[in-house]
Amino acid sequence: MLWAILFLYLYSHFSSGCGDGLVKDIAKPVKQYVQDEAKAKQVIAINKEMLNEDAAFEKDIVKAKKNLAKLNGTVLPPRPSLLKFFAALDQERAGAREKIVDSRFKMKGLMTAEEWSNVYATAGRQN
Repeated sequence: MLWAILFLYLYSHFSSGCGDGLVKDIAKPVKQYVQDEAKAKQVIAINKEMLNEDAAFEKDIVKAKKNLAKLNGTVLPPRPSLLKFFAALDQERAGAREKIVDSRFKMKGLMTAEEWSNVYATAGRQN
């Protein structure tokens, strides 16, 4: 029962980076809508870094789920072990989120409002 509760917590609380991912690959619409080629290359590079960060966090979640299963292998895992586990995972999630948000604003600073709208309208239809 404890495992099920912790799994649901982990899945709902930390899975925002899993599955569909937090970050969309916008390379194709950037090439289509961003007129300045140098800026387009910068935006695509930043987006690639964001995708890598998102994928790395997703791998961390998979590993965390396995570690949680090990912790739950005992009848009652020690409270400090669980608290340490979730604190570390919270810290990883916050770090990944901060990097992604910072990168988003870098990209936004490189594009005009119209380019940004067009890129993300197109990216939304692709996925």
